Amino acid sequence: MYGETVSMAQQLFQTRNDIIIMTAPGSGALDSGVSSLFSPGDRVAIANNGFFAIRMINAMKAYGLDVLSVENTWGEASDAGKMRVAVDGNPTLAGIVVIANDTGTGVVNPVEEYASLAREKDLPIFVDAVSAMGGYDLPVDKWSLDVVCTSSNKALETAPGLGLISVSERAWDLIGRKVQNNGHRGWYYDLSRWKEAIDGSPEHPYPTTQASNMIVSLHASLKRIVEQETIQGHWNRYTWARDVFRAGIRNLGFRPVAADAVASPTVTTFKIRDDMTDNLELRDYLLEEHGVLVALGMGSFGKNVLRAGHMGKAGTREYLVATLMGIEDFLRKVKGQDIPHGTGLIGL
Repeated sequence: MYGETVSMAQQLFQTRNDIIIMTAPGSGALDSGVSSLFSPGDRVAIANNGFFAIRMINAMKAYGLDVLSVENTWGEASDAGKMRVAVDGNPTLAGIVVIANDTGTGVVNPVEEYASLAREKDLPIFVDAVSAMGGYDLPVDKWSLDVVCTSSNKALETAPGLGLISVSERAWDLIGRKVQNNGHRGWYYDLSRWKEAIDGSPEHPYPTTQASNMIVSLHASLKRIVEQETIQGHWNRYTWARDVFRAGIRNLGFRPVAADAVASPTVTTFKIRDDMTDNLELRDYLLEEHGVLVALGMGSFGKNVLRAGHMGKAGTREYLVATLMGIEDFLRKVKGQDIPHGTGLIGL
C-alpha cells in the first residue's frame, strides 16, 4: 500500500522523483527539506511576500542559514525580476526558496519563473507547496523543481499528520555532498537517512515505523482523486469554488485581496467592508449563528482581512452556499443592509 501511495503521489506531483512520506506536519516536511538541502552559513534567497515566507525565513535562520529576503508587496505575486537582481548581486548564493501559494495572502507566486532562473544560474530551488500541491497545476519535473514539500491535510484532503517531499536527483547529489563534507544533521529529519532506506530496503523504504493509519487514509484520498475525480477534475473543482466565492463576496460589497490573475484556488482572502469595525464581527457571527468558521487574517492583514478555504468539503456547493448565505444574513441582521436573498450566490 505504501508503494501504491507513493506512485499516486508521484502522479499528483507530476514527477519521477523519489517522494518521501514522513509522519510529520507540513512544517516538519519543510524543516526536513531545508535543513537537508542547505548547510549552516549557506546564503539562500527567498521571495518574501507573505506570512509563510516570513515563517520560512525564521525556519532557515534557525538552521543557521544566511537568508537574503527579497522583499515584495503582500497581496501581490512576488516579482521574479527582483530575484534575478538579487541572484546577480550575490554570486555565492546556495539556492532559491519560494512559497508557491501563501494562504496568508491568497496569492499564487510564479514558481515557473523562479525555476527558470534557478536552472539558468545552476542553483537548486526549494518550493513550499504545502497549500499548493494538488490544488492546481504544479509540474515538478517539467519545471525542474528540486525539493517540493506539501502536507496531507491541504489539497490532498487527508487528516493532518503526513508531510510529503519530492527530491530530485540534483538535490540528492547536493544532500549527499553536504553529508560527506559536514556530516549528518539530526536524524529523523535528515533526508539522507531516508535515501539510505529507499535504496537499501525497497520493502521498507523508511527509517522508522510509519503512521500506517495515516498512510491508509492518504491512499484512499489519492485513489479517489487520481482514479475517480481525476487530477484535472480535482484542480477544476478548486478553481470553480474559488471563482464562485470571489464573485459572491464581490457582489456583497467585499473586495478580494489578490487580483484575479494571481488568486489562489485553495484559499481566498478578502477585506472587510467599510461599515465593519474589524474582522471579528463577521467571523464570530458566522461561527455562532451558522456554524461556519472562516479564518482571520495573518500578520499585517490581522484585523481587516478574512480567509476562506476551498479545500476538501469547503470547496463543495453545500459549504459555499452556507458560507455565502451566512455572510448575507450578517449584512442584513447586523449591518441593516437591504440585500435580496441569493445576492451572494451570483457565481453559482
